[in-house]
Amino acid sequence: MSTLASILLTAAGDLAVPVIRKILGDRLGAAGGEIAGKVIDIIAEKAGVSPDRLPNLPIDELQDAIVAAEPEAADILIQHVESQRLMNETLRAELDKGGPLWTWGWRPGWMWLLAFVWLYALILRPLANAAFGAAIEAVDLTILMTLTGVFTGLYMGGHTAKSIMSGLRRHPDD
Repeated sequence: MSTLASILLTAAGDLAVPVIRKILGDRLGAAGGEIAGKVIDIIAEKAGVSPDRLPNLPIDELQDAIVAAEPEAADILIQHVESQRLMNETLRAELDKGGPLWTWGWRPGWMWLLAFVWLYALILRPLANAAFGAAIEAVDLTILMTLTGVFTGLYMGGHTAKSIMSGLRRHPDD
C-alpha cells in the first residue's frame, strides 16, 4: 500500500466511509491499485489540492474531503463490480455453449490430443529411450506438423473461409 493510501486510510478510520476504507485497504485484488488511484484523485479534488499535497492537509479538512468523496468512490466500485459481472457472464456463455458434445467438443479434444502427441514426440519418447535404453521409434514430425497445421486451419480459419465463400456467392438481390 502506498504511503498516501496509508495516510488516507488512517484518516478514514474514524469516519463512516466503508467504501473508501475497503478500496484503500487493498482488498480488491489487482484492480484495487487503479481504483485506489482514482479515489485518491477524487479526495484531492474534493480537498482542492493536488494528490501529493494531501498528507499536508489538516486532519479535519482531509476527513471532510474523504466524506465528500465517498459517493463517487461508491460509484467507481459499482462500475468495477459491474464490469467484472459482465466479464464473468461472457466467460460463462463461452463455457455453456450447449448443444451436443460433437458440435463443440472436437476442438478441445484435438487440442489435448495434439498437445500430448507433441509432448510424447519431443520429450517423453527421448526421455524413455535415454532412461531405459529403449528403442521406441519416433513419430514423423512432418506428419505431426501437417496434422497440427490442418487442425489450426480448421479451427482458426473455418469461419474465415466460410465468410469468403459466402461473399463470393451472388445474392438474389444483386
